[in-house]
Amino acid sequence: MRKLQLLFFTVGIFFSAFSYSQSVTPAILNTTGGTNFFTFYRFEWSFGEATAIETMPTTNITVTNGVLQPGTDKPATVNNNTAWGKDEIKILPNPVQSMLEIDFLSKQQGQVQMLLLDESGKQITVSHFMYYGTGSIQKLNVSSYPSGAYFLNIRLDPINTSVVKLSTFKVMILR
Repeated sequence: MRKLQLLFFTVGIFFSAFSYSQSVTPAILNTTGGTNFFTFYRFEWSFGEATAIETMPTTNITVTNGVLQPGTDKPATVNNNTAWGKDEIKILPNPVQSMLEIDFLSKQQGQVQMLLLDESGKQITVSHFMYYGTGSIQKLNVSSYPSGAYFLNIRLDPINTSVVKLSTFKVMILR
């Protein structure tokens, strides 16, 4: 009798150790995903959601949804080339309808000038800001410009011994 009790106890422990049950409290189950913090950015991701990205701008905030968001979780290495590297700057969405986002990921510091030109080379808008090499997201409202091809000229004048960076990116505005 003692051996039979020990057998049932062992089998019970075995099945309870490898069994799963549903939680009694309400919760959302997400088996794959995570969170990452980098400087002043927070990234969250999960699998099983829609891959579509939709942007919903209002007057003082822009909300995007979807899991395939562009990220700044891996900053670029120091690049002493005179052109921006693909891991140093991201321009999105392209084509754009209303709000263009420019993500700076370079570790080089300096004064940045962003110059938007139309197809004929006429200056549409210019903006300047100080970049400290820690990542920055700049927004450019293009909702008042007509559809067409534009060129975004981005120049970094360094404050240390690195080189001046200058590249021009084609941006399509579609309505």
